[in-house]
Amino acid sequence: MDDFVILLKTKNDCIQCKKIIEDFLDKKLHLSLNDKSRYYPYKMGVDFCGYRIFCTHRLLRLLSKKKIKRNVKKWNRKFCQKNINLKHTMACLNSWKGHASHCNSYKLQNQIINKCDFLFATSKHLNNAEQNLIEAIENTSQNI
Repeated sequence: MDDFVILLKTKNDCIQCKKIIEDFLDKKLHLSLNDKSRYYPYKMGVDFCGYRIFCTHRLLRLLSKKKIKRNVKKWNRKFCQKNINLKHTMACLNSWKGHASHCNSYKLQNQIINKCDFLFATSKHLNNAEQNLIEAIENTSQNI
């Protein structure tokens, strides 16, 4: 991993710290920081590892929200066409829920689950393992 975030009290502290890091990288490692290195006020939150991190809470990145909504539409469309790979779809959905569970996203998770038509329409036609997986996801949503 080569990304990092440094939080300091003032912009001057940030400028001094960045200079020390740049000198170390240049002289000792023969590396340089990329052009994305920036200073931001903490009130804007820190965009890092898929989240927007604030002092008091974490939110999902907007891109993650858009991507899961696009995927749900695609999965619902495939379900209507009877062309859905339910095992893969459930793995993808469960992975996203795991990521989303580490931030303040309870309402969003419920909205996404409720939009998954294939979860509710297929419950009569699933084998026990698939049905248990769906129930586990629904229970996780209720317990958060």
